[in-house]
Amino acid sequence: MKNLLKLKNLYALIFITALAYGGYYFGTQNTEDNTSSKTLELTTVSIQKGDLAKKEEYNGTLRQTDKKILNSPTNGVVTFLPKEGSVVNFGEVLFIIDNKPVILLQGSTPFYRTLDLNSDPGVDIQQVEEALVYLGYADSAFVPDEVFDEQTSKMLNTLYIDYGIDTKSEITPTEQVLINQKQDEIELLENTVSDGGTTLSEVNNKKKLLDDAKENATKENAAWQAAENEIERIQNLIDELTYESMSEDTRAGKKAQYEEDIKTQERIQSREAGKESGIDATEQLAIDNAQKAYDDTLESYNEGVDRDAELAKAREELNELQLSSISETFSPTNAFASQTPIITGSIINDLGSAVALNSPLYNISSVGIEVVFQVDATDQETVTLGKNVEIELPTDERVPTVITFIDQVVTQTQAGDFIEVVLEVLNPEEVEAYDQAPVKVFLTTEVSENVLYVPVNALLALAEGGYALEVYEGVAEGSTFEGESGVDTTYVAVEIGVFTDGFVEVIGNIQEGQLVVVPR
Repeated sequence: MKNLLKLKNLYALIFITALAYGGYYFGTQNTEDNTSSKTLELTTVSIQKGDLAKKEEYNGTLRQTDKKILNSPTNGVVTFLPKEGSVVNFGEVLFIIDNKPVILLQGSTPFYRTLDLNSDPGVDIQQVEEALVYLGYADSAFVPDEVFDEQTSKMLNTLYIDYGIDTKSEITPTEQVLINQKQDEIELLENTVSDGGTTLSEVNNKKKLLDDAKENATKENAAWQAAENEIERIQNLIDELTYESMSEDTRAGKKAQYEEDIKTQERIQSREAGKESGIDATEQLAIDNAQKAYDDTLESYNEGVDRDAELAKAREELNELQLSSISETFSPTNAFASQTPIITGSIINDLGSAVALNSPLYNISSVGIEVVFQVDATDQETVTLGKNVEIELPTDERVPTVITFIDQVVTQTQAGDFIEVVLEVLNPEEVEAYDQAPVKVFLTTEVSENVLYVPVNALLALAEGGYALEVYEGVAEGSTFEGESGVDTTYVAVEIGVFTDGFVEVIGNIQEGQLVVVPR
């Protein structure tokens, strides 16, 4: 039925062309002034030879690919979001929470672990290094690999500075505590080994380290301590006012200002008080390590153990602690891996929203574009994976695509049985189209190889039935035809074959290169 409809459309097109073309000649044969009565201007084209593809037209829908929701990797307040519909390229910021940006990096492996100089080799390390190369943070001699080394650390540090991400500029107090504990442990082990065994003094030292770890865990945080130090410094300045030479009014003014400064520091203490009164994971780790060291030492004091092996292990652990303390750290919360740039979809949590871990921020999709359309189930042999298909955008631009998916399940509707076909747009970066845009799909269903063909409007309907071409024996292709029909031209009957895109296959006593008359 569909092929019959297509054939009828061809006949209608030819019939209209023939009427217009014939009207031109009949009109010019019955007037003395041909020029004044012409309704069509004629020209000549040559008969072409080559492959002619028959194409069926379908309605399709263009859509973006790999749609999903981008979630927050941390708690906080959203301080930056891109505009809806904008494209975020590699190296650009996806969002910022609490003024901490998350960067889009190219890669297929999701970032799942913290990386530093102690990290085991892995493909995620190479992915980070490749991203650093792409963004221009590596010198020309650098070759990405799966090992996190000092050069990786330095490149990360430079990137963090550029993007305003907190850097690992110095050893933290917690790290220093752990390093000091391990160094004390090593010193005791070295003394124990040299003395020939575990001593009661070593047991007592381990107990002291455990008590210190517990005490440090319950101290107020660094901000509180800094405020306490500042209050002490300001109080000393107030005391010194008594001995300084100045007027009483000046002395009173300075004292009043110092007292205001003290109140400011006291407000900081009030805000920070108790924040670290609970034992966090790092502090608990220090306590657990000290507890284990004390228990092991006490046991070895009573039973005796291999202290040389313990010393070697402690030195290895100290090395790991020292490496970690000087290494820039890559956190999964600093970046997001994607194989393509990302298109920003609808916003879920607006700028200024307070979000929790894994809260949705906005919809995203890749810059990949695909087209979906339906083919009659009886015509499924016309579609094959990898087949090239042309589509026409709403802008009338035609772009190439390739079939990437053919549904094996037939969808039954009132209009008939269909199968779904998906096309991948080959150059998505060159296509400007909105998601869910309607497009036309031109699917090649038949190819006639090495045939003669002409524009459809070159066909003339014969009174006795069939079609003919008006062949001109001149040599002026493309120019205005000024000759006389039947005198300068010859009508040659032809049969028709495949037609597509305004061209039709013709079979008859004709040859490639001959000129035929057509309306301009």
